[in-house]
Amino acid sequence: MTGKQWQVTVDFKTEQGFDAEKAFDLMEEIGAYGASVAVNPNGDGGSVTLAVESGDAAKACSDALDLLAGTQSLPKHEVCAIAAAEWDEATRRNREPLYPKVVGYAEIARMADVSRQRAYKFPEIGSFPKPVIETSQGPLYSESAVEAWLANRIRKAGRPKSIS
Repeated sequence: MTGKQWQVTVDFKTEQGFDAEKAFDLMEEIGAYGASVAVNPNGDGGSVTLAVESGDAAKACSDALDLLAGTQSLPKHEVCAIAAAEWDEATRRNREPLYPKVVGYAEIARMADVSRQRAYKFPEIGSFPKPVIETSQGPLYSESAVEAWLANRIRKAGRPKSIS
């Protein structure tokens, strides 16, 4: 009986260091499993994603761990996390954006039906959402957070009274 195809990701730490050269060696060694290897920015470990054929998720994880334990290129390591997903589900997840939809001031102005200048003032209101990304073009806000804020916002007509 043949099993299902699984995508298994193993996160690990190692005291011996793990860099790009070791990652390439590991990818070459287990390349037949469609291996993708990432290195932690501080070089203390990384993650490996592979394709494993197995009857269930637990067995797929076990097979992936056995495969990694038998490699020459992966230094002595400690597994921090392991996850398995059926191949079709993993493919679907990989197609989803990693970041939420974001909007800038022009889009916020259209959403709120105000001028762009007024939209630039919204962040001064304490309840306005914080930006999720800061770019050289300006801050970007989560579209859903802005929509929720606009739905609960109490709009006052006219200009604010000046304090003299």
